[in-house]
Amino acid sequence: MISEECMKIFGHCANFYGEEFDIEMVDGGTCEIPVSCEEDYMVAMAYVADCHTYKREVSLEKFDVGRERAKMVDLYLSLL
Repeated sequence: MISEECMKIFGHCANFYGEEFDIEMVDGGTCEIPVSCEEDYMVAMAYVADCHTYKREVSLEKFDVGRERAKMVDLYLSLL
């Protein structure tokens, strides 16, 4: 599952390389991510990647950007 923004990026990359890109080339379909700014979008993408990495279901209805941001900060601080 990826957002429409990612589809635009894929389309631009394909155009740059002179190739065709079609939404049908994406397995799993697309979904809009309910966020209000680019920072929140990056947090949401990290959440989706985390779910896929650990084989958990992506639940955008239960997604809490504040909680996920705090988890990311905790993770990065633990590496210091």
